[in-house]
Amino acid sequence: MRMIEKESAPGKAVRGLNPHVNSFLTIYSQSERSTGGTRGYDPETYVETKLDRNLIPRIISPQTKLVILTGNAGDGKTAFIQHVECLLKERGADITKRTDNGCTFAFEGVNYQTLYDGSQDFEGTACDAMLAAFFNELEGDKPPEGSFTKVIAINEGKLRDFILHKPQYRWLGKQVHHYFNYGSFKPHASLVFVNLNLRSVVSINEENGSLFDLLMSKFLQPSFWEPCSSENCDDSDSCPIRHNIANFSDPLRGAEIRRRLEHLLLAVHFRKIRHITMRDLRSILSLILFGKLPCSKIHEKLAERVLLIGGFYYNAVFSGEEKDRIAQLLSDLDVARVSNPKLDNFIHFHSPDDPEMLDLFLPVESSYQADIPHLLFLYENRPQGTQDTDPDRRACAQLYHASMRRKLFFEADESKMIAAGLPTWKDMLPYRRFDRFLEVIEAGEDSGGVLRDQLTLAISKSERIYNETVGREYLCLSSTGFRRIQTKSFYGFPATDFEVIVKDAGNQGEFLEYMPNCLFYRHCDKSAELEIPLDLFEILCRIHDGYVPTASEIRTFFLNLEMFKRHVTAKQSDRIFLTEDDTNLFEIKSDQSAQLVMSKLGG
Repeated sequence: MRMIEKESAPGKAVRGLNPHVNSFLTIYSQSERSTGGTRGYDPETYVETKLDRNLIPRIISPQTKLVILTGNAGDGKTAFIQHVECLLKERGADITKRTDNGCTFAFEGVNYQTLYDGSQDFEGTACDAMLAAFFNELEGDKPPEGSFTKVIAINEGKLRDFILHKPQYRWLGKQVHHYFNYGSFKPHASLVFVNLNLRSVVSINEENGSLFDLLMSKFLQPSFWEPCSSENCDDSDSCPIRHNIANFSDPLRGAEIRRRLEHLLLAVHFRKIRHITMRDLRSILSLILFGKLPCSKIHEKLAERVLLIGGFYYNAVFSGEEKDRIAQLLSDLDVARVSNPKLDNFIHFHSPDDPEMLDLFLPVESSYQADIPHLLFLYENRPQGTQDTDPDRRACAQLYHASMRRKLFFEADESKMIAAGLPTWKDMLPYRRFDRFLEVIEAGEDSGGVLRDQLTLAISKSERIYNETVGREYLCLSSTGFRRIQTKSFYGFPATDFEVIVKDAGNQGEFLEYMPNCLFYRHCDKSAELEIPLDLFEILCRIHDGYVPTASEIRTFFLNLEMFKRHVTAKQSDRIFLTEDDTNLFEIKSDQSAQLVMSKLGG
């Protein structure tokens, strides 16, 4: 769509090609140019983490013989190993052999061997043969000896299959077995196991910067953006990329915009649909900050007056048309789709440059208004009255409305929104219990069992027990699934037999930035456990408040709940509740003389 319909005249050459942009575009998983930046070690954008601070000293220690890195594809295993190789080479290591899957080198009298991927064949060598050669010095029934250190990245499943059932790895097999099966197990001093699947790229601790903060700071380094200044680029005031960088870097509003973006990624983390890897994080930040167009294409489109509203960061965050996995999950949280009637009405009657609209935004050190012409075009080309059914005008109205909601989510001043009687940025999210969820995660415990009692009542209500006292004091689970039975019966389990816990990373916390991604409601004997990610937490809290879930929500969120109920109902219950009409409730239990007693319970 063009902002002004006219033929483009041949223009003069435009100054302003930032060489870093082409490199950054390859970091995006769906890049149209190349995805070469999605894999391996990139010195320009590599960020140092706990691995660098705590694991590298262990690798260099002569006592260490084997370091095993596991995790998902994209967790940064190869990048870390290659970073270690570069670091030690700078310190004088002698590289003796290098392949695309690892290298061997000597450093301070110790022979090192690295393997980037121990889970697949390489250049005609079968995976098992490659692993047999790699683990050769760790065979036997005693701890390894010698001047060597091996570092390997391998899939957990492959590690189990290769090591656990081979007699030659008796000692190593025992270590691997105990590591996988006993959470508190501390490996031998010569071994280090690191599961990068536990690493969190986001954090709720604002004092210690998260991996998100570190990577964002890398991308925003001023040296990368000198070619985009007005002295070096003719379109600097119109470029979406410079607009994005300027807003995220702004001394007055930049930190708050970054905080709100991380809040969205926190929601993705807590939904527990997909583990966010370093590759995922690099990819989505590349899309948000740089889009998909190189500088030359941006110059062309600006000269042709093409509408580039999708290139501004607040729209890129919620780009549901992208196939990137994190982009898809962020689009599920699109603030443009949440109902806020008063805000919708305000946006409809105010242009983007209206003083009343502009007054709602956070203060800014310099004015970045590259998006205003695009927003104005959409605003001025909306339908002219209810009889105007032109599809292009309707599309403009929808896009303007969505764009302004997203822009306000990131850039609106919270106090000004409240003063105007408009929803704050948190009110624009599709979650109402996010802060409560976050509060328990941050505390690491359910103080006083308050949340336990609330979840107990919510689960009881999901079973159609509406007596709040009974439903809070007992976890009530239906004893039958037959709907035609008039009298319904429920097993009752004391709420005090359950607890809400937040799991930690154990020994892995030494090497990983970790933040829990869900809560657990479990029986105190640990025989039954319900995993509660953010979506299920939200539904249970609504049920607690009287909401009746739809059939679709039950299918989507209640599978884990059904499995949990089966484990609990396998236990012996000391009482049964009966009802015919969901209102009158009767309790059957045994008294001190082992006689069954039935009594009617109050409302």
